Amino acid sequence: MELTYTIRGADGNEYGPVTLEQITAWAREGRVQSQQEVRRSDMEHWSPAGSFSELHPVFAVPASVAAPSIPATPTPLRDQATEAQLKSGASWFYWIAGLSLINSIAAFTGSDWRFILGLGITQVFDAFGRDLGSGGKAMVLTLDLLSAGALVLFGVFAHKRHLWAFVVGMVLIALDGLIFLIAQDWLGVGFHVFVLYCLFRGAKACRELNAA
Repeated sequence: MELTYTIRGADGNEYGPVTLEQITAWAREGRVQSQQEVRRSDMEHWSPAGSFSELHPVFAVPASVAAPSIPATPTPLRDQATEAQLKSGASWFYWIAGLSLINSIAAFTGSDWRFILGLGITQVFDAFGRDLGSGGKAMVLTLDLLSAGALVLFGVFAHKRHLWAFVVGMVLIALDGLIFLIAQDWLGVGFHVFVLYCLFRGAKACRELNAA
């Protein structure tokens, strides 16, 4: 009766039984290592593959000939927590852009309500646009769209790990926060401080990922 072999993989699973020809082929391909546990059908215990005399010839062949070279250590996995931190910070550009547009549309329609989670500069534009005609309001809405669009671009580049997008965005958000500070709108000031903190964390994560 032909002997067969069962191999215990690195994942703990057992593979086989396979013939001597098959396990020899796997060893040449580098899929079976000399120290890997193998059990032959006429044995009850596991032994290293290299201890079987019939496999000595294949393990005696230099690794460079037996199989393609394999890196000694796998490529490190991306730090998922750091990546999530970067995306969370970059997403604030989208949030501010979207909420600022909602505020602008509300102002354009004559509504008095607004989100505190928005740009101050667009609210300044909207305040000037209230007393203008339809043409002036359209111009103001265009400026609002350009402001929001700039933030969306910062978000796109920040998600692609461009550190400059975080830095420039933080500077602009800080300047925008001065509008609320001058108006003594403390809720708006607090929101801008919080956003700056989130962007700072995103920028820190971006720098760490780029340096890896």
